[in-house]
Amino acid sequence: MLKSLHIQNFAIIEKLELDFFTGMSALTGETGAGKSIIIDAIGLVLGDRADNNLIRTGKEAAEIILVVEIEAKSNSARWLKKNDFELESECILRRVVRKDGKSKAYINGVPVPLKTLKELGECIINIYGQHAHQSLMNVATQRDLIDQFSNQKQTLNDLDQLFSDWREQKLRFDQISKDSSDIQATVELLRYQVEELDQLGLEANEVSTLEQKHKRLANAEELKKSTLHASHQLKNDESSDVYTTLSQICTQVSALLSNDQNLTSTNQSLEEAFTIISECADDLRNYAEAIEIDPEELFQTEERLASIDQISRKHKVTPDELIVLHEKISQELASLTQPEFDVDTLQAMLEKTQSSYRELAKKISKKRTSVAKKLSADITTALAKLGMEKARVEIAVNYDDTASPTSYGFDSIVFNVQTNPGQKMLPLSQVASGGELSRISLAIQMIAVDKMDVPVLIFDEVDSGVGGAVAEVVGRELRTIGEHRQVMCITHLAQVAANAHHHYRVNKQSEQSDTASAIEHLSQADRITEIARMIGGVTLTENTFLHAQEMLEASIQ
Repeated sequence: MLKSLHIQNFAIIEKLELDFFTGMSALTGETGAGKSIIIDAIGLVLGDRADNNLIRTGKEAAEIILVVEIEAKSNSARWLKKNDFELESECILRRVVRKDGKSKAYINGVPVPLKTLKELGECIINIYGQHAHQSLMNVATQRDLIDQFSNQKQTLNDLDQLFSDWREQKLRFDQISKDSSDIQATVELLRYQVEELDQLGLEANEVSTLEQKHKRLANAEELKKSTLHASHQLKNDESSDVYTTLSQICTQVSALLSNDQNLTSTNQSLEEAFTIISECADDLRNYAEAIEIDPEELFQTEERLASIDQISRKHKVTPDELIVLHEKISQELASLTQPEFDVDTLQAMLEKTQSSYRELAKKISKKRTSVAKKLSADITTALAKLGMEKARVEIAVNYDDTASPTSYGFDSIVFNVQTNPGQKMLPLSQVASGGELSRISLAIQMIAVDKMDVPVLIFDEVDSGVGGAVAEVVGRELRTIGEHRQVMCITHLAQVAANAHHHYRVNKQSEQSDTASAIEHLSQADRITEIARMIGGVTLTENTFLHAQEMLEASIQ
């Protein structure tokens, strides 16, 4: 339940501290005093969208703090535990709205996203706005009411997911069907290109290897001749080679070592050079002997290079980029041959999802039909309590599986009403007057209370359009609800206010340059005065006060 509310610089409220009590509480006051502003502030601290125009004139920010008592086994306690908040007997919700449009939300001092605050708020309070009866004309609202009573939230979520899957698959199927010929042509081209590159079988670094091989084969004769000549110059059986000359030099320098050891290093270098010259001569000779002049191998190498060059030019890439291109085209071909690009496969998937959707939609419709029958009887009974004894409500659930799937199924739901015997059953929008619509809305809310696991209910002038004996019935019904839940009711009706366990009066105080709203918890004597005001208006007589006192005394009997 709500324990206290702190409002600062919100609309015409400068500062307000308000304590709440169990049972039913009535909020009354003159029009424009700020009664609904208090409900707006509670809505804001529960996650409603902020409007910085509601910040009090001349102030930079508005702040609302709501202290809530948490029962250990309540939905709100489970939510707090699930979301890793410490579970205590009290929970403090705080909302700050700044003039620059920025907004901050807190749960027990911890900053949270607005969505998180809203989720917790939905576990604690349900607010019935003063225009709730108008939304009842909306087809979606009527369907939501049936679903609220049908207790099949998970099934409806499953249907919504199936609808999303079906819609996505349908779009995919239609697009692929439309582009099927283009996709098939692309697949055939890619398959040809992949096969061509597969046959080419280009390996990493093969191009550079082939180019080196081609250069060697093309110049084999010159390589053979030149290396043999170089080998002969370095070492031969005649005396005019480098090997023989260097051998003689080595002998001469070695003979000088006995006279000067400083020539040791030079002698060693000459001997090493002698050995290297010998090895180089042998290597050149072996290379020359190994060189083969092979026109056939040269031809094959040139053919291989030509094939690679031809395909690379066809794809407008360099030969070295062909391997990457091969992998890319292969991946593209693989993706286009996946089931999601196959029309037959997509059609099978679509039909399977559609079948599951239809099966679930039919199941939901049967439950809605059953709930609609009971709800029709309950609303009719509740209307009799509210002074519409002759009225009758029938909720029609029309199932049409020839229609296109929707997120909520194949049902169209219509609230039909007969306000007087002998009249035809017609849709609510065509029959009910403003007052009748208000009472039908109230009847539904009276029934809905038992279906909601929410400890706090706020009614913001939902009794508009009713009066007299009906208003007294409304007051008694709200008081009965207040025996089990915390109820707050903003009302202009004395009959409703008199039935409250607690009564608050909202006053607007105006000065030359400022207007502010204040609220006070009324004593029994003050309640008599306030109810007398609500009954008698400006001029209050002794009879008016007596009438107010009688109404209060009657409410507690």
